Amino acid sequence: MYDEIFVPTDGSDGVKQALDHAAAIADKFDARIHTLYVVQTAEASETLDEEFANTLDRVEQAGQQAVETAREHTRQAGHDIETTVQEGVPEEAIRNYIDDHDIDLVVMATEGRTGDAREMLGSVTEDVVRSTAVPVLTVNVG
Repeated sequence: MYDEIFVPTDGSDGVKQALDHAAAIADKFDARIHTLYVVQTAEASETLDEEFANTLDRVEQAGQQAVETAREHTRQAGHDIETTVQEGVPEEAIRNYIDDHDIDLVVMATEGRTGDAREMLGSVTEDVVRSTAVPVLTVNVG
């Protein structure tokens, strides 16, 4: 039923809870787990100034740290995880990843790094729930 499970990460603490759920489901179905960190970039001109380039480098490093944290957390649960860091718009990149990797199940925290406790779902999670044909398991972390 579930061969490919996808847990997008923004580096927030809620992702660990989502990974725990993904690992439990992966145990039951012998599934592979994926994670993706999207470096959100504004459209830039062909020439990037040094400050933008430095900021982009720091965000990419944070993305690498986020997927490595996910890898270590998942490894402790006895699973390997396929990790990716890419630039783009989070909602679009997540939808594309789902399609490109034949994802069967998405597991996401209800609230991410920029989440507002008053919201039921984070905006990225809500977009994925509304726009994806595959099941999305939301993990309440608020």
